[in-house]
Amino acid sequence: MAYIVCAEENQDLWIAHAPDLPGCFASKENREAAIQAIPVAIDNYLDWCKKQGIRITGLSAPMIVSEVIRSWEFEDGHMVHAFFASDRPPLVRAEINEFKLLLEATYADLLASVEEVDPADTDKILPGERWSIEGILEHVAKSEWWCLDRLGLAFPRDGIPADAKLFLREVHAHMLVMLPELHKRGGVVVLAGETWSARKILRRSLWHRRDHTAHINKLRARLR
Repeated sequence: MAYIVCAEENQDLWIAHAPDLPGCFASKENREAAIQAIPVAIDNYLDWCKKQGIRITGLSAPMIVSEVIRSWEFEDGHMVHAFFASDRPPLVRAEINEFKLLLEATYADLLASVEEVDPADTDKILPGERWSIEGILEHVAKSEWWCLDRLGLAFPRDGIPADAKLFLREVHAHMLVMLPELHKRGGVVVLAGETWSARKILRRSLWHRRDHTAHINKLRARLR
């Protein structure tokens, strides 16, 4: 049976997603390269799941490119990101535990990526980078909080901790608590020109955590 791949443009990169494997993606500078990198990304994802003790069924060729969507600026610099057909179906109860395991594994990987970083290096912004390592953690946490807020599920803004690691921990814990609520949200919400659903929030959160874990690991190599 063919499997679906969806591609989106995101800040000068193309990201190809395999929606049947939440958090499985490939990023490249052009669309075709990203799509062609998906089979290897799937193999790596399945290896990662196995190491995490997560049992995921693999996908079989051929690959079908279902949707290709460019991001665009809506207003005040807000970038509208892709909403795929695969983001529309509501979560089913049987998926909740799978997403819980994936969220826990990606959170653990993100924390592990900063464990051996010298505290003196966490605030350094290296040449060509937008954020320090501390800034990346804050960016990931803020993004997840903001996504949950689109569905009215975020904790109050005045409860956001100033410390990036603590903020990330609070958002992660809150995401796990909100999984049953995400299961109940069967529809979509359109805010500021962008379409949101429970499945899109989870797709973006898992992608973002894995993407920035790899990003931090590259920064660590440059700091040595």
